[in-house]
Amino acid sequence: MDLILYNPKSKNSRSNVQTHKLVRHYKKIQHPFRLKSLLKIDDIRSYLKDKDHINNIILLGGDGTINYMVNSLYNEDLHQEIFIKRNGSGNDYLRSLKDQDNAPQTIMKATLDSHTQYFMNGCGLGIDGLVIDYVDKASNKGKFTYYFSTLKAMVNYVPEHAQCVIDGKEHHFNKTYSVIINNGKYVGGGMKMTPNASLNDDYLDIIIIHSIPKILLFFIFITVYLGLHTKFTKYVYSTRCKDISVTFDTPQIAQTDGEKFDDITTLNATSSKKTIHLRKYKKNTF
Repeated sequence: MDLILYNPKSKNSRSNVQTHKLVRHYKKIQHPFRLKSLLKIDDIRSYLKDKDHINNIILLGGDGTINYMVNSLYNEDLHQEIFIKRNGSGNDYLRSLKDQDNAPQTIMKATLDSHTQYFMNGCGLGIDGLVIDYVDKASNKGKFTYYFSTLKAMVNYVPEHAQCVIDGKEHHFNKTYSVIINNGKYVGGGMKMTPNASLNDDYLDIIIIHSIPKILLFFIFITVYLGLHTKFTKYVYSTRCKDISVTFDTPQIAQTDGEKFDDITTLNATSSKKTIHLRKYKKNTF
């Protein structure tokens, strides 16, 4: 039997369409399944405990739903296979996973001031967090929500000084707009922010946008979709590392896999040294 877990709030409550499609497919192929809303499970760890009759878990949702599952089950060793089916507003993790699901993926760890949060796709401070704030407050989350939220954030964000310690080496960036710390390649619904990132290693891919006139910031934003922004080395610092600590002079909005955290001044990110094997769901999987 397969367990289909869905988040009815994914994609601004329009997830029922995809959920019903999957249910119809299971009925058509006469494959046994159980459908369960994540909102009706108080403790996912307890719910999955001793469920030996469940062979596969199909998780419908976006980056936030994946993040919830990883944080909830971090200390658990499940015997079930976990498959991810697109059903969110961003789905950036799935964009990388489609080429990298043949081996387990690394779970990354972020410490936001004193709070620890695990993430799969990425985290960040600055414009990165402000975009998520605007997306959360958007009345309708459609295809272009991230795009317009990013434009709005670029207009309104006031750059700050940031101190970064990257693999033990200290760096200072004036007028820092964004510090993006990624495990996956994509952010914001398809922006190729870290083109060389791999889900399967212990490295984090870093992008720090700094010291740039705002008019050029909009131009570089356009190039992100093609992964060409890293060519502008005067304003875009990029590197790979195993550990990074970022401190802003004033509190910022931080995000991990699209989950927002207010009033954060210091973010540390590194590998958790633990992996999870997530696979992309396809109709002919079973």
